[in-house]
Amino acid sequence: MKNMPNIFKFLLIFLICYLGFSSLSYVKSARSVAVPVYNAFQQMTLNMFHPTVRTDFKNYQGPSEDYDYSIYIYSAEEYKYAANKRAVNPHVISNQNAKITAFGPFIMLISLIIASPITWKRKLLSFAIGGFLILVLLSMKYTSMFDANMDTLKPISSTWVSLSNLFSNAFRTHEFLTLMIIPIWALSSFRMKDWKWFLK
Repeated sequence: MKNMPNIFKFLLIFLICYLGFSSLSYVKSARSVAVPVYNAFQQMTLNMFHPTVRTDFKNYQGPSEDYDYSIYIYSAEEYKYAANKRAVNPHVISNQNAKITAFGPFIMLISLIIASPITWKRKLLSFAIGGFLILVLLSMKYTSMFDANMDTLKPISSTWVSLSNLFSNAFRTHEFLTLMIIPIWALSSFRMKDWKWFLK
């Protein structure tokens, strides 16, 4: 590996990490540790950007082995002024499988960053920036997924909803989100001079 061209070193490390993390995502106990962390950050991000909803991401509490988390979507106004928050009925409840709907983009980003020829300090910064951008993309995906069921929650005019719906067809495919990770990784990880490493 010492004399291997850098581009092949990068691809080899990326492939090992990607396959390893992907395999780990099929382990229920591993997902049970990661899902609450994902729920907290994704809930915060979606509530930050969507103007008319209050969203709660919670661990799935049902008999099925197919789901890891549930999304509860409320009217932000109803939730805000309710004396008893638990008495507010959600407009949408959706159960999700984390390895299908959430973990794929993060696994790809982490694998690319680990394989990158940058310091660990820059890798952590890259993951923070890239991870946030993935949360924004996934928030747009959730908005486009549930938009048809949220007529009473939609504002008269919302750039966020309009932009999310513009890419609604693309968000239905896992390939779109996967492709979006590459520019996110490149922009958050590299300086111009770093690209020369791949040519050595």
